[in-house]
Amino acid sequence: MSAADPAGVPFHLLLDADEARCVRTALNLLLAEDTHEPPIRPLAREALAALDDAEPDERGVLSVPLAPPQMKITHTAVKLRFDDSRREEAAEREALRRVLDKLPDEHTMRAIRLD
Repeated sequence: MSAADPAGVPFHLLLDADEARCVRTALNLLLAEDTHEPPIRPLAREALAALDDAEPDERGVLSVPLAPPQMKITHTAVKLRFDDSRREEAAEREALRRVLDKLPDEHTMRAIRLD
């Protein structure tokens, strides 16, 4: 399912500049790993494209439209990055935590199918 698919009603993830930077890093790290199943890489690229295409509003907030599979991949990337971050990276951990708080819970994410 792509972002253009009418069944993939977008979730609008609202991000400030720090959060957007952290999401971009998390998605790029996910893409850099060679161990992922084939559907994950295109979805991560689509999520990155949505992030890159989002225009900030007057307050500098980006509204990133994500179809459910893209949202799931974004959640996975952010959660992995959060779990791998260290206490010395407090500012990044806080931004990643804010992003996770903006996304639906893990039970909702598990229910989203990628096929």
